[in-house]
Amino acid sequence: MRTYQTDPGTPWHLRYRQGKCVFPPGHVETITFDMNSRLRTRILLAFVALAACTPVRIPTSDATPTRPATATKPVAASPSTSSGQSPSAAAPGAPTATRTPTNLVTSIPTPAAIDGPKGGALTIGVAGAASTDVNALPEIVQSALFDSLLQIDPADGSLKPALAETYQVSNDGMAITFRLRSNVRFHNGDALTADDVVATLQAFSAPTFRGTPLTDFGTFTRATALDAQTVQLTFSDAYCPALTSIGTLKILPRPIAMSPNLPRLTPAQLIGTGSFKLTARTDEQFTFERNPEYYRGAPHLDSLTVRVYADASAARAALTARQIDVLPAAPGEYPVIQRLDATIVATDAPELVTLVYNLDTPTLNDPRVRQALTYALDRQVLLNDLGGHARLVNTSALPEFWAYPPNLPGYAFDTGKAKQLLTDAGWRANGDGVLRSPAQNNKAMRLELWTEADDPLLEPLAFRLREMYGALGIQVELELNDRPGWITRAFEHRFDLLLLSRKIPLDPDQRWYWQSDQNAKGSGFNFGSYANSRVDSALKDSLRAPSCDPRTRAASFGEIHRALIPDAPAVFLFAPKKYLVARDRVLGLAPSPFAGDFWNLRDWRVRD
Repeated sequence: MRTYQTDPGTPWHLRYRQGKCVFPPGHVETITFDMNSRLRTRILLAFVALAACTPVRIPTSDATPTRPATATKPVAASPSTSSGQSPSAAAPGAPTATRTPTNLVTSIPTPAAIDGPKGGALTIGVAGAASTDVNALPEIVQSALFDSLLQIDPADGSLKPALAETYQVSNDGMAITFRLRSNVRFHNGDALTADDVVATLQAFSAPTFRGTPLTDFGTFTRATALDAQTVQLTFSDAYCPALTSIGTLKILPRPIAMSPNLPRLTPAQLIGTGSFKLTARTDEQFTFERNPEYYRGAPHLDSLTVRVYADASAARAALTARQIDVLPAAPGEYPVIQRLDATIVATDAPELVTLVYNLDTPTLNDPRVRQALTYALDRQVLLNDLGGHARLVNTSALPEFWAYPPNLPGYAFDTGKAKQLLTDAGWRANGDGVLRSPAQNNKAMRLELWTEADDPLLEPLAFRLREMYGALGIQVELELNDRPGWITRAFEHRFDLLLLSRKIPLDPDQRWYWQSDQNAKGSGFNFGSYANSRVDSALKDSLRAPSCDPRTRAASFGEIHRALIPDAPAVFLFAPKKYLVARDRVLGLAPSPFAGDFWNLRDWRVRD
């Protein structure tokens, strides 16, 4: 335990400078760090997008999205006189007092609107390790090399044609049939056939597969080649999420999929149907050349190089030295990347910063208390503190998502409403300003807030939340832990409040977070032990919608989220921004929270 001398009233953004704590003299504040916990190995299935899965014919030509993939401009603040709001709170859409840097791009043109020369070379830097596991390759490498049966629409997360030009789901949801394009070839010249798809699915779904798990196969049992261009998937029970999960799986040539060393492939085995061909690979670098026979049209660039750096700092140094042209940057990195001499393209990250309430805590088992705690948070102030580099949300989805419910209610900042709900729940403030329960021998309301130490978004945010709850008379003990430690706490439900960032599932299926049978301590992702029979039923309906009809699934999604808001098992704070940092010579960047940063790689251009 470490004890710091600090004034709890000092705003958190004044105590943090470049990720360091700045503690002015004053009141004793106790903050506990526990760095000795260890996390058992767990496997988290990747969530991927799902869209129209009714029997449907997808157009054989790629339609231009009805709206471009754009980064939302920061919602900034102006003084408000609304009841219960602090002077620094803001109404959405109010003029900003925060200067937007001239190198920050928040409006992204569609690739079709970009004109520039063809040819040239581009170098992209990534931070991490260059794994030999095909599922653990950097996102840019996978995007360059491989295609899937279906692809994600960058505007709303719905499905578009890719290697499959049509698909059909049976009425009982137990069979999906894909019809392949006839003009697709792998980099080695072999034509894509149904046998390649069948072999890929069999390899990645095998019980003996020991690679990085990316695909949720659900109740999948087998894949059958009905003819050279038709594949049928069979399931033991209806499982609509599999359409996107399997539909976005990278397809390999049959000999590679059947290779005994899969998924750890040699450079010679990294063969796909993508817009670029691999020509060389080392531990630090991938080198590609354009694929002139790419079925969607050859890319504009002649060549592409991906360099792998040990960490983000080394990658930023390479950009400064003009050794690379493009660098992806994660949420929380803006304070360091804004100083780079480069253009910054921002868009919403596919994740939410969320405060989870533990319903196993008796105080939080009362929905009135959870609603009060939600009303008590001034999320606009939180957004302003981040300089607008985040987006307010009302539930666990982005508003552009194809299944997002219309007219979804949300919580406005209202301390009067919060105090009334707490009074109704039996909590009253005495002369010392601390909330107490007369029915519980005047017990004070004390809650433990756990989050990850040293996280550039979560740790300082936890201080701010503590201050907001303190103003209401709630005593919050802040617990900062290393990542293994607080994740262990999360899985074991040993917290009152848990501040975390978690991925937004791109399928309407969010049962991992909200279904009552997912609250098993030690394994389930329903960390707060939330249970609602209506939500359980809607989640089940979404899994088994007849023909996976998108309207039916969207209706179930809406029912789930209209229940979550009054139940308030969590506070959905904001979706942070992610970034592409690029030199001015790079054209065509259009990152998407749904389709990723490199969905339009073949449209990228360079100018000298």
